[in-house]
Amino acid sequence: MSEIHDPVLAKPADLCCLKGDFHHGEPTGSIIQIEGVDTYIAQPDPKVANGNILLFFPDAFGLHINSKLMMDAYAACGYLTLGVDYFLGDAVTKYSTSPLNDPNFDLPAWAAKHLLPSEEVAKKWAQNVKDKYGNDGKAKLGCVGYCWGARIVLQQLSEGGLCIVGAIAHPSFVNESHVQNSKAPIAFSVPATDKLFSNESRTRVIEICTEKEQRFNMQVFSHVGHGFASRTKLTDPYELWAKEQHFKAFIEWFDFWMAQP
Repeated sequence: MSEIHDPVLAKPADLCCLKGDFHHGEPTGSIIQIEGVDTYIAQPDPKVANGNILLFFPDAFGLHINSKLMMDAYAACGYLTLGVDYFLGDAVTKYSTSPLNDPNFDLPAWAAKHLLPSEEVAKKWAQNVKDKYGNDGKAKLGCVGYCWGARIVLQQLSEGGLCIVGAIAHPSFVNESHVQNSKAPIAFSVPATDKLFSNESRTRVIEICTEKEQRFNMQVFSHVGHGFASRTKLTDPYELWAKEQHFKAFIEWFDFWMAQP
């Protein structure tokens, strides 16, 4: 039996995935249980609610303060936003708040432990969210993923997925098959230099999406690193600007595609 050729486009999570800052603020959402899975839910103000749902797939830190504040921001733009703890209480933050400086934390072992199980959790969770909040099929579902969540977004945009549009920032653990199998519109926000997602990989993603005539957009920022969108160094004015631009672009992307008949 011949080996399936499935080149890696975004490499496995590495130490660069653990860099960046923890942010400060008071989350306005809450943690609920959906079929036994911890879920952060951010409700939009009824005055701006658009009736649609955004599934949020976080980075290795899981439902930490940065993710919660971002979900609050998506909700403030009209989307009922729900984030999944697909690590089931075993996110990186369980072991260390400073894993880069923690000799006892083994990132490759942790990642290998959660790679496939997190996909299964996310798939079942997405269906449960749709069943619970889908408003009898009237609500449209979109999804956004950061680093670890990238391939989950692509899976949700594939034939068996539930979402009509997706967006990804600084991906990891993505193979060609993930991109090939995705069908719905997809946006990317990435650093110009990222050892996990190289210039060659970026070009290959563009080639794949172009060849299969998939709707896509790719936003590339210079002078930022992997994680710039989710663990922004808020003391760096340019990186903060890049974070805000990525968010603005994602909101405009979701708004456009959710409005299509």
